[in-house]
Amino acid sequence: MQEISLDQIDASKYDVIIAGAGAGGLLTALALSAEGKEVLVIEKSARVGGVWHGYSVDGYRVDMGLHVITRVTRGAFVRFLNNYLSPPPEFILHDGWEFRVHDRTGNIPSSLGETLRWPLTGWRGRLGLMKIGAKIKTMKLEEMKKYKDISFLEFMQSRGATNQVMLDVMQSAIYMAAGVPISEASAYEALRTLKDTDKESSKLGSIKRLLLGSSEYDEGYVIGGMEGLIKRVVETINGDYVLNAPVEKIHEHDGKVTGLTVAGRDLSHSRIVSNIPLWSMDKIVQSDGQESREFFEKWCNMDPTHGITLWLGLDKVVIGDRKNRVLVHPNPNRWIVSISSFDPSSAPEGKELVAIAMMTEPGKSVDENIAIMKGNGFEKYYKELLDHVEMEHVQTSYATRAKLIPGQTDLDRPGPHTPIKGLYIVGTDTAGSGVGLQQAANSAEGLVNVLLNVDSE
Repeated sequence: MQEISLDQIDASKYDVIIAGAGAGGLLTALALSAEGKEVLVIEKSARVGGVWHGYSVDGYRVDMGLHVITRVTRGAFVRFLNNYLSPPPEFILHDGWEFRVHDRTGNIPSSLGETLRWPLTGWRGRLGLMKIGAKIKTMKLEEMKKYKDISFLEFMQSRGATNQVMLDVMQSAIYMAAGVPISEASAYEALRTLKDTDKESSKLGSIKRLLLGSSEYDEGYVIGGMEGLIKRVVETINGDYVLNAPVEKIHEHDGKVTGLTVAGRDLSHSRIVSNIPLWSMDKIVQSDGQESREFFEKWCNMDPTHGITLWLGLDKVVIGDRKNRVLVHPNPNRWIVSISSFDPSSAPEGKELVAIAMMTEPGKSVDENIAIMKGNGFEKYYKELLDHVEMEHVQTSYATRAKLIPGQTDLDRPGPHTPIKGLYIVGTDTAGSGVGLQQAANSAEGLVNVLLNVDSE
């Protein structure tokens, strides 16, 4: 994909125009170009990728946010990359989870035996976890859908699962995915997060996983980071992109999309994909149709997540392993990962790059949030990290564009179709399961299938 200027655009040469160069837009462009389509990507900022981005800080390579990719062996995001990048990118799997509750540490048990030995609570809590864990492990996805409009906390309480340590550990896992505590997160989305596979299995298979455990928590990190990955994606796409070009209007006539206005210039086209946040679309789409107006007005109040990431460059290796650590208590929940243990090229030789992520505390400034991240027990349990900091870098961004709350679940969010023929939507606030890049890939996959089917009719 080559960068061109706005005045060089000949809209008629492109099969699709994509408004917005976030992960959903770029993955759509990648798949369409592999199918022989020529695409034009229009981006309002000075670079492509959105939060899918990486760069260097004082000799350390950081990503825009902490990107540990879920379902590395079977998810939509990796499937996209394996299908359309040659050779496919290399992912390094993590070595499991470590949840800290004050002075105790433990993982999320994957079998009955591990549950009975769970060190984070006593026997009553273990028995409660065993009961609810068995229910979740054997639950079918169709049954989970029944709980989309209640919170996960309500689901747990209805099952008598009220042990506070168990709830707190589950909250720490769900909070990073849903962007909200379990008192707000959709039970359906939380159950999908906790269940270790999206694949339906036989009753015998479910019982086997319950007894013996599962190794399908296949999170990992990509060698080269987000910076290297997005560079390869852009190089592979067949088409052009324009930067610093805000999409101001998308035009419709007689129920069909007719084009868009970009930085004051009108471009005519009958097939447009929007990767623009849905909460902005009601001001951008120009339509006289009541259905179209109501569609975009409905989603203009969508609530996004807000995260903060603290990158620490250490003058020596302190953690040195590939575990995903979560500080459950003291609150708030914080996620701690040694990125350079996955990819040594992200840090100078003999040094370590560590990322700490949490959801932002409402009403607090960036400095106040950082003070909370470094305090509240972190200085006690991870003091050696703070003692060896030589580089510190802070980022704020949304982890995903839609909080996974009732009314904003994968079953609720719209897409890829809109009421306007020829106008489609893609991104982490549209239909597509998962979180972050996984969610963007599922959204893009659904859209690409629709577009290719339209072409074959």
